[in-house]
Amino acid sequence: MKRRNFLKYTAPLTATPLMLAGAPGMRPFATHKMLSALVDNCAEVSQRALVLIQLKGGNDGLNTVIPIAQYDDYAGLRPTIKIDETALIDLDTTLAAADQVGLNPAMTAIKQMYDDDMVNIIQGVSYDNQNRSHFKSRDLYWTGSDGLPGNDGFDTGWMGRYLDAAFPGAAGNPSGGMQDPLGIQLGDSKPSFGFASENANEVAVNLYGQDPGGYYSLINSVGGEPISSLPAGEYGAELNYIMGIENSVEVYAQRITNVFNAGANSQTIYPDTNLADQLKTVARMLDGGSQTKIFLASIDGFDTHNNQVVSGSTSAGTHAALWDTISQAVKAFTDDLGNLGLEEKVMTVTFSEFGRKAVENGNYGTDHGTLSNMFVFGSSVTSGVTGTNVDLSNLYQGTQLQGMQHDYRQVFTTLLQDWLGASDALVSTAFPTGSFSKINLVNSASIADPTCYGGIALPIELSNFSARLINDEQVEIDWQTALEIDADYFEVQRSANGADFTTIDRLPALGRPGSYETYDEEPLFGVSYYRLKQVETNGQHHFSRVEKIEIERKAIKSLRLSPNPTHLNSFANITATENTTATLKVISLQGMIHRNETVAITEGFNKFELNVNRLSAGMYVVMVEDKRGRVIGQERLLVQR
Repeated sequence: MKRRNFLKYTAPLTATPLMLAGAPGMRPFATHKMLSALVDNCAEVSQRALVLIQLKGGNDGLNTVIPIAQYDDYAGLRPTIKIDETALIDLDTTLAAADQVGLNPAMTAIKQMYDDDMVNIIQGVSYDNQNRSHFKSRDLYWTGSDGLPGNDGFDTGWMGRYLDAAFPGAAGNPSGGMQDPLGIQLGDSKPSFGFASENANEVAVNLYGQDPGGYYSLINSVGGEPISSLPAGEYGAELNYIMGIENSVEVYAQRITNVFNAGANSQTIYPDTNLADQLKTVARMLDGGSQTKIFLASIDGFDTHNNQVVSGSTSAGTHAALWDTISQAVKAFTDDLGNLGLEEKVMTVTFSEFGRKAVENGNYGTDHGTLSNMFVFGSSVTSGVTGTNVDLSNLYQGTQLQGMQHDYRQVFTTLLQDWLGASDALVSTAFPTGSFSKINLVNSASIADPTCYGGIALPIELSNFSARLINDEQVEIDWQTALEIDADYFEVQRSANGADFTTIDRLPALGRPGSYETYDEEPLFGVSYYRLKQVETNGQHHFSRVEKIEIERKAIKSLRLSPNPTHLNSFANITATENTTATLKVISLQGMIHRNETVAITEGFNKFELNVNRLSAGMYVVMVEDKRGRVIGQERLLVQR
């Protein structure tokens, strides 16, 4: 047994569900749907999905959720684009007076959902040192960063990091446990950098449209030949990510088609809009059995510098039309999920890269700003308003909202842990720039139990263990860990009968997630069984599932020619482990067979003369085949004259 290159920093090519046994209070992984599915009551958590809706362009939060108690200040800042006080949708009269809000008149469907306890509105959302560039702010949102020194420049996205850590080895590798892509993006031909990971196989694919025969499309944002020299920095990282998307789409194309065809929408009537089509696709795929964890939808048009409202009719215009689209689409989506019996499996959240200025700009619009709001939808949400209205009498430089109440990462941290069941370690992997306190967004009956958290129930979590025969005489054993806390070492064990195991190699633990590889260079003939013993520093240990390998003993062990080269004759020297018969052949490089005869082989050493007097000078191949026609030895013979 030799240990070779057991640490690898690349993704495995296969992902096999691991069965764990021997841990008190634990049951084996039933599937690889989610690493946290350790006990029966975690099965529900393992089936959940998160749907994100990106509002591209920077949503004007102040014309979305209007502070009723500060209406005069609001109207003074926006004399031509303010929503008329009589047109506002009064959201909730039970809120404190200072927290009373009116919704944009276009949001009637969201008001209905709120009354059904299916909406939470989060006020004052941003991040430290807000950047008001579309590209940079979106990059920060996607990478889980902020504008503080040293907290940006990530070359991976927070969704990619989370999915990679929660499902190591699954990206780009459909298996019986996780057949679906971990993430799916819809409605935008440009791949979201939020799914970017260090994995060679991207964690997400990009889909759009509704045609089951062709609605998924390869991403061609970077056309022509692959770029051989990528620019440094964030732009280069995004180009590299986009170029890597195509492989994942190809890998999952058939599975996506099958899931789509297997699913169906209910009788719910969706609006005829692009966003509604995206959400309709998500509902149908979930009904068809999709296990995808994060779906990303999007709607463009929120960069409302001009004509945000219609002059003289501020309840109409671009912004109102956008929110009517969102409201109707989300309501139809939620109703559809309810009719399909999937409402308790999905949580939906909106976000935008920044808000707009508190003051209007004179073109019936607003310019880039700071704070905005986020909406969370679902039957499992804690309905209400989180936070209070921003103080309009305290503006930065008289134009910008200030006083951030909620970092956007708090929202996503909450949804990752309380909804998807991510452990503290997985959340820290997604958002490494700090620790973000959670918000009361998931109702108490639906919050994931800490025993279901991925990465907490076991100090060592394996995502894959496999043993396979290579070169007909070596067994390669490898495994990957999703998390290593207080890990000590691993033992590779082998058995001839599947019951009595002995240790054949021992590898120290890395102490962090990683990949291991070792070889059994002298495997047993016949059937062998392999398993992995994982040992923690406290002495606790767990065993992997058992892998079975069968190696057929070769009757003929070796073939050697001597003399070689030769001008007169040569001998085929054959060593065998038992009495048998074989076919001895001499073949020219042009394919002409000059000798083809069956010879009797005895156990031990055998010697057969090869008369080359009639052969022309040149190179020949001497070959030995066993009784089943398998080539078990061959060597080149040079004939000289």
